[in-house]
Amino acid sequence: MPVRVLIVDDDERERIVLRYVLEQIKDIDIVGEAIHGLEALLLCQEKKVNLVFLDISMPEMGGMETAYKLKQLKEPPLFAFITQKKDMAVEAFELGALDYIVKPIEQARIERTIERTKNRIAHQDIIEEMVKNKLKERIDFMLESYKSFEVYSNRLPVREKGKISLLNQDDIVFCESQGKKVFICTNNGGFMTTFTLNELENRLNTMTFFRAHQAFIVNLNYVKEIVSFTEGSYVLHLTHTNKNIILSRSRAKLLKEKMGIQ
Repeated sequence: MPVRVLIVDDDERERIVLRYVLEQIKDIDIVGEAIHGLEALLLCQEKKVNLVFLDISMPEMGGMETAYKLKQLKEPPLFAFITQKKDMAVEAFELGALDYIVKPIEQARIERTIERTKNRIAHQDIIEEMVKNKLKERIDFMLESYKSFEVYSNRLPVREKGKISLLNQDDIVFCESQGKKVFICTNNGGFMTTFTLNELENRLNTMTFFRAHQAFIVNLNYVKEIVSFTEGSYVLHLTHTNKNIILSRSRAKLLKEKMGIQ
């Protein structure tokens, strides 16, 4: 895909020279020319521009101000300065310039700037693809979680002493396998149930609950501390209870990914 370039300089002779140099380079599409910053901004909003070559000294709106305003656009292009001024390079790079070229220009230098532009565009494309994939994974995860909500309500039915208690999932702190039964700890008390942990793992909200251990499911909203235990393993400290839960190295890695911990 060619690099789409905009030339911005109030000196017609300089624009002609730069256009000629660019036309000698492969994969270049010169989308237009502008004589001052305001015209450049309008062209960048109208057309897809990858790189703007900017002079610094221009009427109405100089190159530095133009570059600052280019960065505010919805799809800001890259920009490089071509100027007779030798003393503004630091300011230009602090502003985010891709390059700072002092006139008279040389084709080899322009070619290097174009190559850097191609590399930056390719890098940005990779990042955008990664973001799209990550977003898709998140949406798929949310849709999968939503399927569980369609089958079960947010209440968990627990039989005890001739009655059925409906536990609000938000009140559950952790679930612990104890032999053939599972103990459910809530912030309103404890309940012994005939569920298995696998059954609860399928019924509880996967956005909130995490299988921390073969014998434990925890509500992440009640995790107050994740404390290093041995090499690669951790201990979860929970609110509303003195129960501490050990995380193996593999489960700790999954928990960090789930909670976005680096």
